[in-house]
Amino acid sequence: MIKLFVSDLDGTLLSFEKKVTEQDISALKELKKNGVDVCLASGRMDVEIGEILTMVGEKYHRISQNGAFINTDQDESLHALTFENVIAKEVFEQVRSTDLITIIADYSKNYTERRDEVITGIESRMFSPIEENVNLLHALGQDVKASKISILGEYEAISELQKTLQERHPDTIETYISDKQCLDVMPKNISKGNALKMLIEHLGIKPEEVACIGDSFNDIPMFNMTPHSFAMEDALPEVKKEAAYTASSVGEAIKQVLEMNKKQLQVKV
Repeated sequence: MIKLFVSDLDGTLLSFEKKVTEQDISALKELKKNGVDVCLASGRMDVEIGEILTMVGEKYHRISQNGAFINTDQDESLHALTFENVIAKEVFEQVRSTDLITIIADYSKNYTERRDEVITGIESRMFSPIEENVNLLHALGQDVKASKISILGEYEAISELQKTLQERHPDTIETYISDKQCLDVMPKNISKGNALKMLIEHLGIKPEEVACIGDSFNDIPMFNMTPHSFAMEDALPEVKKEAAYTASSVGEAIKQVLEMNKKQLQVKV
């Protein structure tokens, strides 16, 4: 039986316009009616996930910033991790030497060194502002406890940067392409998969009792920990091949999950 359903946000549950369809909201509510718990897992900050929960009208477990933070549906914090100060500064110095856009997140805020029209455009996709801090490098480890460094640019450019960063910092960071134009740099061993393991241990359920859905590379660690993984139909081929199934929407995946549970109940009878 599936006891927990985990959904990614951007490109999965959440549209580019920051909307959740009524069909997906209804499907999520149907899950809860059938006794299936729900978790939202995202690269976004927890405060942003909170905005989406208000939109849906429910309280769910939350995995934010690719697994740096875990909060239960009762707002209990299970995990919180930020970069070691020296690592954050090293990575930021390396990234800021490129012409790519860099945004640094702590638990509840996003920061950039200088605002411009591009930053304003990126901000329009978020649920919270991006603060300008011209002394951001010096603020790291003091006023800003970095938990995620995001680099935005063309896919080819961020893919090359990903290789360079991993070669230079193999023991201290994780990197994920979380969107076709966004590379997330995280502290070592931070992933949605590891966060999900911590959550299900807390909930007392097994990996085979979990179903998950996502659309990007940062979702693959979730796919790898359960046999009931769904990739969005429009995900990149490299992502889809890591999932057991594909679905056109969260609602479609939920329909399949409820069918799985129904069949298992019939077998037990």
